[in-house]
Amino acid sequence: MKGILISILALMLSAGLMAQLSCYDIQYTDNPNGDSPYNGQSVTVQGIVTAINRGSSFYIGDAEGGPWSGLYVFHGNTSNLVELGDMVKLTGTVSEYFNLTELTSVTSSDVLSQNNTIPITPLSTADLPYNNNSSEQYEGVLVRFNDVQIKSTMDSYGQYKIADSSNVQAMVDDVLYVPQASQIVVGEWWSQIQGVVDYHSVAGYKILPRDASDMMKVDDVSNSIIRISTESNGVLDQINTLNVYTSKLKSEWGVREYEIKIRIDPNQVLYQGYDISGSLSLYSPIETVSAEGDIITLHYGGQDNLISETDDAVLIKLKFEPKSYGDIVIHLEEFRYDDVDITALTNGKLMVKITENKAHLSIGTDQSGKNIFDPSMNEKINIEYGTKTGFLARALIRIYDAQGRLVATPVHQNFTSSTGIERTSWNGRDSNMKLLPAGLYYCHAEVSNRETGKRYNTVQPIVIKSRLK
Repeated sequence: MKGILISILALMLSAGLMAQLSCYDIQYTDNPNGDSPYNGQSVTVQGIVTAINRGSSFYIGDAEGGPWSGLYVFHGNTSNLVELGDMVKLTGTVSEYFNLTELTSVTSSDVLSQNNTIPITPLSTADLPYNNNSSEQYEGVLVRFNDVQIKSTMDSYGQYKIADSSNVQAMVDDVLYVPQASQIVVGEWWSQIQGVVDYHSVAGYKILPRDASDMMKVDDVSNSIIRISTESNGVLDQINTLNVYTSKLKSEWGVREYEIKIRIDPNQVLYQGYDISGSLSLYSPIETVSAEGDIITLHYGGQDNLISETDDAVLIKLKFEPKSYGDIVIHLEEFRYDDVDITALTNGKLMVKITENKAHLSIGTDQSGKNIFDPSMNEKINIEYGTKTGFLARALIRIYDAQGRLVATPVHQNFTSSTGIERTSWNGRDSNMKLLPAGLYYCHAEVSNRETGKRYNTVQPIVIKSRLK
């Protein structure tokens, strides 16, 4: 019996399943080639999402940052399910792609918490030379350089070199964010450039800024970053709170006012006010809501300066009541500090999961939200479908004409969304790609639990209209 137990333990260890790992555990190596000690093994790792390339990949990092603390995750489906600041637990396979350590073939992903502080490791460019293997320790890590000078123009691959006072050159690449080439001027100094560290077997080590806010030329209020948080556990018909976060606000900037303008779809969510408790806002702002309930403007003014010594301080809290399932976007349309327009804005999101064992179906167009569209004018109808079991379910969406004949099957696949909500669009064509005539059609949704075989069904009408002659 003892021998059997030892064999089982050894097998679990060889598969990387003995314990949950950190990015450091996977990345740290004293092997000159930089390969992970877990290369080729299935592992479970936990980290905070630091950068996202939707539909392709994302990066995670250990909360404390530092050397060996980042990891590249190559998995398109999962990249569409996570948000910056999410603490995630992932199971996948460690691999070396041209000496870049990555997690691939993700078989499970869970968001453990949200809006965590994103770990950023401050470095000198001397710590990350593009052409030295010493930079291996920062592969996948979100790093920040301060007071750097542009040393080369942007090449045909979107790469250019920078250096701080050490005069050791690091490389920047435009994989995630593409600045205008005219912005990159040799000899000019930038207050801050940050990004995640990538590796290319030919070019070497380089950092990838994630968006415009990662490249700050002048340190002033105009480079502030404003974002609305994401709530993955939104509850239908109940008030949910989303925070509005601001980056650092220095006392010398003298900021006393702000104005925020947001846009929502009242068919999906209702605005239910704000909350200033525990925020930087000491006074209640003036609130304006459009007659349709879709545009909300808050204007704040106070006698004291708005000051935050850290990034991601709560500026104000917004309250919303979701009226539909799925991912509900809270659009951050405009933001202004005093008379300065802020351009680095990130929308918020309410993710409302289905809590019942049923087939969910919602149909409408981008223009009206109604179930009527004209395919001859290149219009499409949006079909949202879902179920409680999410990943464990399979969906079958079929379109029938008024005589009950099957004309199209837009969906026949497993769910990939963690919320249990998926979306597709239908162009009004049959299975042979021919435009269907005007008339009444029925969209039939069937979702089945792949473990139990239990099936749930629902039907909604769709009307194909035609132009008046």
